[in-house]
Amino acid sequence: ERPPTPPPPTEDEVTELETGLQLPLRGNDVGDLWALDEAYDAQAAMLSRLLGLEAAHPDPARRGILCDFYMFNLSQAKALCLSKRQGAVFHAIMSRAAAMAGELAQGIAERAADGGAQKEARRPEDLAHGTAECFEEFRRLMLQHSIAAPPERLAIFKATEARMLTDFASSTFFKHFLLYQFALSSARDVQDLHFCSGISLPRAPPSLRGGTLCAKAEEHGGDGQRGLVDGDAGGEGANGGEGEDEDDEIRRLVEEKLRETEAALQAKLDAREAAFQEKLTKRTATDKKYAPPLPRDAGKVAWLAGAIAPATLVGRAAANGAADQGPFAGRPPLMQAELPLRAAAMRTLRDVPQCPRRRR
Repeated sequence: ERPPTPPPPTEDEVTELETGLQLPLRGNDVGDLWALDEAYDAQAAMLSRLLGLEAAHPDPARRGILCDFYMFNLSQAKALCLSKRQGAVFHAIMSRAAAMAGELAQGIAERAADGGAQKEARRPEDLAHGTAECFEEFRRLMLQHSIAAPPERLAIFKATEARMLTDFASSTFFKHFLLYQFALSSARDVQDLHFCSGISLPRAPPSLRGGTLCAKAEEHGGDGQRGLVDGDAGGEGANGGEGEDEDDEIRRLVEEKLRETEAALQAKLDAREAAFQEKLTKRTATDKKYAPPLPRDAGKVAWLAGAIAPATLVGRAAANGAADQGPFAGRPPLMQAELPLRAAAMRTLRDVPQCPRRRR
């Protein structure tokens, strides 16, 4: 009996499309990478194992750049809610563009195969493809997999998805194309720098030969043992006294400077206050608006005192013999004396300036 025919691979298991595009990652592989979420180290290890990056790129720096490049592309595909198959196809297209960017020219590639010409590929003319050629290849592959015309063309991406992926590639890979090209085609220069840094050694301990017995042996030695006070310690105490003298001198200088500054500021304030008072006095003498207001009752009393005196004399004169003259003729003498006084008082009250009332 013949063994049963295995079922055809699903869309997420194929490694080559009908258009001839090779898929370095299957759809299932993309799903496994997405399942790790934000565990970057685990994703990088799985991606390096699936693509064989360690064998293809022994240089750790170049391998790290390629790993980051692939991870960012797959993360963008996941952010756009693409399927696993779409993520695998987009990864294949971007991988093709990166491979073209790192390809060397024919003569440079032959010398690099012999060993020793890898470092010569640092000029744009030493590379096989430029920015325009790589972008044209990227555009051709995107169009080939965005139009439904099998088997030459497959509608893997919708028009909106193709537009968003193209914008992403233009703003990342092709925007920094020369940087990627240099990193993928040239060896990394390594330069060793050596520095000599001095090490500070601790001071030597003070000599115990100049030590003296401590007065309170119990506090220092304990158990009947007498402690020693180093002679250098005494010297340190003297140095400490000198340090305190310096601190006192600094404090005294600072206090003197503060007193001088305070006196200068106070003199300025006094001068400004005197100028203000002089200016206010001049304005008060020339303009009644700036005159200091008197209390209500005091103002009335002051004005009445100046007006009642002449009015009183007039009233007395009228009472003595002018009762039948003027507009108050025919009234009693005492009434005739009071009426002019009241009229003068009323005129005086109308002319008294009123104090402004405070608003609550």
